Amino acid sequence: MKIRRATMEDFEKLKEIKILSKNEEIKYSNTLNPISENKEIYYFYLKKDLTYKNRGVFIALDDNKVIGIILAQYFKPLVISKYSKKGYISNLYILKSHRRKKIGVKLAEHALKWLKKNNVGHVNLEIHVDNKAALKLYNKLGFKDYTVKLAKEI
Repeated sequence: MKIRRATMEDFEKLKEIKILSKNEEIKYSNTLNPISENKEIYYFYLKKDLTYKNRGVFIALDDNKVIGIILAQYFKPLVISKYSKKGYISNLYILKSHRRKKIGVKLAEHALKWLKKNNVGHVNLEIHVDNKAALKLYNKLGFKDYTVKLAKEI
């Protein structure tokens, strides 16, 4: 297995795993529209993620097949923050056939190294409260409960 930063040359390979990851996300959220209604929007943002300097899409490859993906990005926070740059991790997804092999941990560690190399001092992420596997993975990597995000339909 190899992990590297994805480029626009990988776009076609990444479209399938992006849709698989969003299908998984829909299981946890009743606020998202079906993937069939949003494919082009997801592809639009994937292109941005692949081209913006402050965003890194990292992929795990097995025999040149994409088996995992994660997005890391950084930004300049509000003036009141003690950090000059903050990071955000999202969209970690591993093909079901390759789960429980520490690929998610390796991708997350790779993303964190990239953020640190870019002088990021603090990293946030959000996961659905019912996504126990993701919560366990990020806790193992040292992430702690930071805020509670509440939601309500009105």
